[in-house]
Amino acid sequence: MNKAVRRIILVQITVTCLIALLYWMVTGYPDAIAASIGGAIGFLTGFVYAKKMTTPIGEEVKKIIRAHYSAEAYKLIFTVLLFSLVFTQYKEVNAMPLFLGYFATLIVYWAALIFV
Repeated sequence: MNKAVRRIILVQITVTCLIALLYWMVTGYPDAIAASIGGAIGFLTGFVYAKKMTTPIGEEVKKIIRAHYSAEAYKLIFTVLLFSLVFTQYKEVNAMPLFLGYFATLIVYWAALIFV
């Protein structure tokens, strides 16, 4: 994994911690946990994508595109599995902080695509 990808994931983890801390200070522990879980889903699925997408420099475009589609499929499946696990095992989870934590990591990812 290259430096830029590690930096993006680190920023996602940092944003997750900040949102969880904010929730903890404003609304309390349960919402902070939900925001943390949502953020963790975001950066863990990003990590899965990054690990799966690793291709050698100089590969054919067709192989790179195939690796991208494969990595996105793994990321999507992993995302669905993690959200399913949360909603089946943590029934009292508050969905708002959960999704806010998740979407915050997506915003970091999208912003990184613009600036990297």
